[in-house]
Amino acid sequence: MKANRNHPRPVRRQIFVLTPEEKRTICFVLVMFALGVATKHYRENHPVPLPKPTASTHVTPKPSPRLRP
Repeated sequence: MKANRNHPRPVRRQIFVLTPEEKRTICFVLVMFALGVATKHYRENHPVPLPKPTASTHVTPKPSPRLRP
């Protein structure tokens, strides 16, 4: 079947025409969003353990020196 030359194919319109800089910016934003979601997921599943108390944390405070009038 031959294409009819009287009725050419309709021209396809491009809705979004982006410059290379805009494409890079969109990719950067999407990558940063994905990294943020991955970091949030990691931190939810790997909580930081609390530090063990040491003997130096239980020091009694020294009395403040009194000033003589």
